[in-house]
Amino acid sequence: MGKLRPEERWVLACIRAALPGMNVRQYDDGSEPGMHDLNLFSQDGALRGAVEVSAAADGDSIELWKLVNGQGRRIYASLAGGWFLRLQPSTPVKPLLQALPALLTDWEQRGIREFSRWDSSDPTFAQAFKLGIRGANQSGTDFPGSVYFTIDLPPDKAGGFVADTGDALAQWVGNWLREAEQADVLRKLAKSAAPRRHAFVLFPGFTTAPFKVADLLMRDSAPLPTVAPSLPAEVTDVWAMSTWNSGDGFRWLAADGWVRFTKVLEIDSVD
Repeated sequence: MGKLRPEERWVLACIRAALPGMNVRQYDDGSEPGMHDLNLFSQDGALRGAVEVSAAADGDSIELWKLVNGQGRRIYASLAGGWFLRLQPSTPVKPLLQALPALLTDWEQRGIREFSRWDSSDPTFAQAFKLGIRGANQSGTDFPGSVYFTIDLPPDKAGGFVADTGDALAQWVGNWLREAEQADVLRKLAKSAAPRRHAFVLFPGFTTAPFKVADLLMRDSAPLPTVAPSLPAEVTDVWAMSTWNSGDGFRWLAADGWVRFTKVLEIDSVD
């Protein structure tokens, strides 16, 4: 049987903690295409639910988030270092990393210490913009060759109005599940014979969801939605959880409405 991905193991542990009366087991073993991730069984062994895990992020964004947060800094021996780069959310990581040493070495050799997306005074600035760099500056550092990255978030992702209810999540999640990119989630759940079909949506630190939605899952004691989501027919239950340590998970089911669940932050093993 193929192993669960790290995020699927985390989801499994969170569901087990939230539903202690359910036996949560891996279903997708790679033996055939189109299998959903997890199954829920009652104590008497009856199949009660199917779970498919997805994330509100595109592939480029996930790779960029790993670059920004995975290593803290990158070291290039050819550089003096101390560079801080702001990247656009859709920056392709591989071309950026291939071109970056030569670009920054050229800037250092010519005494360029700052770049702004609005500055066109040097021919290489157009190259930097094309690579996805939206701003750069160099300062002193204790780590020679160091380069740091952050994401230049658009205004609707970086901040916004904090509402008194969590209704933004309820209004957003049904539309998101109906987007073409989530068609595979719906197909997998539709194939299951389980009476309940759960979509478990993860919100990574860099998510495609708007701030008013992501904030609810990152903020401690954020309000629950007061309205039911309009879910596709293939989905009966929806879970939402950010990958930040802060905040609660939110879950909706027809019988109970919106309820909170606690994130499991330490996972020793999942059988």
